[in-house]
Amino acid sequence: MIRRTLLLTLGSLVALPWRALAAPGRDAIIRRVFAAPQDGLPYGAQHAALVRLLRVQWMPVESGAPAVDFEQPLLGGADTLAVVRGALKTADDTLAVRRLAEVCRLIPRYVQTLGRLPPGRYAVPPEMKEAFDFPESGVDAQGMFNLRKEHLILLRAAIWREVDEHALQAVLREGERFWPMPYIDGKRPYGNASYYQIDMARLLGESYPLDAKGYAITDPAKDARLERLHYETLAALQVFLGRSTAAKLKRPAS
Repeated sequence: MIRRTLLLTLGSLVALPWRALAAPGRDAIIRRVFAAPQDGLPYGAQHAALVRLLRVQWMPVESGAPAVDFEQPLLGGADTLAVVRGALKTADDTLAVRRLAEVCRLIPRYVQTLGRLPPGRYAVPPEMKEAFDFPESGVDAQGMFNLRKEHLILLRAAIWREVDEHALQAVLREGERFWPMPYIDGKRPYGNASYYQIDMARLLGESYPLDAKGYAITDPAKDARLERLHYETLAALQVFLGRSTAAKLKRPAS
């Protein structure tokens, strides 16, 4: 897969030298959000406004998988907090930081269970068009992507990883541009198989045949087709986040 320049991975952040730190108030808010139980966090209209602006990137770990861009997570410019204030129509930085931190925690649940989007032909955001300028992306020269039910099945089943305590510290020490966004596991994106196409085939109802020892009998053509579909989940996730809606929205605590 031909990949455009990628942002730093979360793992590499841990090894970087210390930079200008973010305001202690911001760090404290984010830490409180990440310390709270995820299941008790409601998904509301303010979260939806931010989810629609999320930007994706490819996390080049193991086989690679989609992630939410943690250095510039939102469409609309590099000043993420300013974008959040505009989207929420607020001047309250405490509220803005809290809502985006909550979105960091809500993304996996939103993609797996809350969001709804029918298959169809969708445009990627204009400012992201160049990021999908490689043949395996599935995005054509007009910036259009055909979202299929296969993409949606894979996104629903994807194994997400949330930033743990160690990685959270590494992200926060990098300053205000960085946010602890989740990512799909590049080693085993869809299940327990180290050969990820096996999990993909199972989810799509076209499992590989097994040999006498119970091992999958792989097929080069099928492997390549599923690999291409895996790469296309990057654009599928971008379209899903930007175009999907949740059936029910709850009003979060202020």
